Amino acid sequence: MNKKLNLLSKLTPILSILFIITGIIFAILAVLEHNMSGLIMSLVLILQSVLLFTYKKLFTNMGL
Repeated sequence: MNKKLNLLSKLTPILSILFIITGIIFAILAVLEHNMSGLIMSLVLILQSVLLFTYKKLFTNMGL
């Protein structure tokens, strides 16, 4: 279990950055198409990625 957790903690920053970039691209496309639901979904995706990265930093500071 510890090996899986270490692997996940190493992949978390890369996945966070990937999802943030994807969310920004979706937000730009939603604004260009005047699609409000697409814009909200992309902002939620960005927010979840930031929270994932923050929790990862919090858990590594706690030593877990």
